[in-house]
Amino acid sequence: MRMVRRLKRETDGEHSVSVVAALGSLNSRGPFTLSEWAEVEGVSRPSMTVMAGTLLSQDLIAKEPDPHDGRLVRVHITNAGKRVLEQNRTRRNAYLAKRLGTLTSDELRILDEAATILLRLVEERP
Repeated sequence: MRMVRRLKRETDGEHSVSVVAALGSLNSRGPFTLSEWAEVEGVSRPSMTVMAGTLLSQDLIAKEPDPHDGRLVRVHITNAGKRVLEQNRTRRNAYLAKRLGTLTSDELRILDEAATILLRLVEERP
């Protein structure tokens, strides 16, 4: 959590962490209905509706009819939304590269091993 907070502080851009995370999930797994998107992000439908309204007004997402059910609307990320993600990743990667550059080769090796273990813990089902 401390690393996440530090990355947020050091790479803070125009958009909040929750907006960047929501755009990231929409980019990698969308398009979604608002209900699906809210579930993926772990927020309430009303909260997602507010966020989606803001992102729509900023042209970071767009609406499209569901191809299988004309009663549903799905949202997808726009090119402008993808640029926001890329700018955020660039800032974050630059910060991390600078910090990692201060580590010894042994520390980098240990960090690589720890990252592998942490990924396994996160990806394994209980």
